[in-house]
Formats: sequence, structure tokens, C-alpha cells
Amino acid sequence: MTPLILVVGFLGSGKTTFLKNLMPALGLAEIRPTLLINDYQNARVDAAQFQNLTEEVKALSGDCVCCGSRDELFSFLQEFKHSPGRVMIVETNGTTDSAHLIESLALDPSLKKFSHPIQLSIIDGKRWQKRFWHNSLERNQAKTASHIYISRKDSIGTDRVKAVETSLIEHEVRGTYTDPVAFAMELATIAACIDDERDGFTAPHAHGHDHHEAADHHFSSCEIPLPPLVDRARFCEWISRLPEEVIRAKGLVVFKDDPQEFVVFQKVDAADAVQFFPVGKSPRIQTPLILLIGPQLPQEVLNQSLVELNSEASV
Repeated sequence: MTPLILVVGFLGSGKTTFLKNLMPALGLAEIRPTLLINDYQNARVDAAQFQNLTEEVKALSGDCVCCGSRDELFSFLQEFKHSPGRVMIVETNGTTDSAHLIESLALDPSLKKFSHPIQLSIIDGKRWQKRFWHNSLERNQAKTASHIYISRKDSIGTDRVKAVETSLIEHEVRGTYTDPVAFAMELATIAACIDDERDGFTAPHAHGHDHHEAADHHFSSCEIPLPPLVDRARFCEWISRLPEEVIRAKGLVVFKDDPQEFVVFQKVDAADAVQFFPVGKSPRIQTPLILLIGPQLPQEVLNQSLVELNSEASV
């Protein structure tokens, strides 16, 4: 299974600079990266800077890969040649909806040879939360990240760095701080741990293989299978008790009171009520599951929660 890395950050945050420092570090770790750069206009210009740093780099100019350029991104990933020691890195453009992109990638069965997405957010130390009406997008891009890097530290001073770190805590950004060398070492460890194919819609920890456990906490998302039939009221109560680390939950469920109807559900924020969307008897995906998005997802708590739901479903 090939690690799939999403590098996210607002316009001009320093994503390309981070990647230019990451590539040599990956080489020293004997990791062969493939890089896809998505930007509105200058993707080819940025890609040219990596010609001598990685064996394969592709430019994807135009709309965000989470919406307008989504099909082009998926086509590239579906044609990717998997082999040991490789990682796939997608540098997204500055306005990407990271949670939506993670959902799309994690739920697509054609990408089962990739890991669940691992998100690195580049935080612009100089401009963090100084973007007026774009501040909420910048925060949302950071909240789904498993790894955080604050750029421009050398030019902004320690007081500003501390202020940014405090702001990240206040906005419940839980990603682990990293740098190009440390991130390269982590990717090497992850690549060595997750050598199996992603099995349909099963969470990494649910495979039963011990070698997955060391890498589970690096993921920005995970999948958990749900019981074939659940009680509607008990399901709503269960999902309301998900850990606060879960930023977004989405999936497919079948209720006991209507066993012929598949229902898509989503919960965008811990404070929001779950939403349901009936999709008929024969949707494309017919395996009850839940996709959880959020950094540092507590695997033991989630496993226990699933045990409780299974117990309730059998009643």
C-alpha cells in the first residue's frame, strides 16, 4: 500500500518551499516520491523546480482537486504504478477544501492501493489569521491535518511564532508539529509499516495485522465498518458521542425500520446534528461504514465505541 500525502496550505503559505526541502530528505531515507502539483495558473512553473528532485512530477493547472480538477486527479492516481518504497504526494492549491478532498479519496474503492490520506498543513507564520474573509478557510485547512509546519519562522520572530501556536491551540488544531527532515523519516516508517492493500472499506486497525498499529495515528482519516442493520435512535445517540477529535463523519447505514433503504449520513461538526440522505436500494457503495476525519484520532476510544454500537445493534 502506497502512502498518500496531501500538502495543504493557503495561497503563498510556503508549500513549494517545504517540498523542495523534503525531496532530498526523502532520497536519503530511500523513499521515491511522485509529486502532483495543483495550482490555478503556475503549476507547470512550480513543477519545473522539481525536475531534478524527484523521478516523477506532474502539473495540474486549473480548479481545485477537491472539485473542478477532481476527475483529473483521480485518473492520475488510478494509473499510478505502485511498488515498495514509493509515496504519492499531492500539493493542493491554496483554496482546497481539505475535508472534502479527504472524504473523496478515502471513500473511492478504485484507490484501495493507497493508504488513507495523510495531511500536512503548511501554516504561514506571517499571515496566519490575517486574511480577513479567508480566515475560516485557513482554519479549516489546518483542523484536518495530522501534521503541521509553521513557515517563515526565521523572519517573524519568537513572539509571533508563539502567538501562532497559541492561536492554533485555541482553534483546536491538533496536528503534530514537524519539519522536512522529520516528516521524511516518518514517511519512511509509514511506508515500511503499511505494505498491504487497503481492504475495501475496512479501517487500517481492523485488518488484524499488528504492523498497521504503529502507523494508525498518522492518518487524517479512518474507516470503520458498521453493523448491517442498526436502530435509528440508538445510532443517532451513538454518533453524538463520538470523540471531539472527530471533525467530520460521513458514511452509509441501513436502519432496522427500513431495511431495504441505504442512507448516507454526515456530521460536519461536534455541535451539529447528524444529517441523513436516503439513496435507494442499490447505491454504488453497499457496505455500511463510517469515515472519520480528524488528526490524532483515538483508535482505542473508536474501537470501544464500535463495540458498543455492535452490542446495541444486536438488541
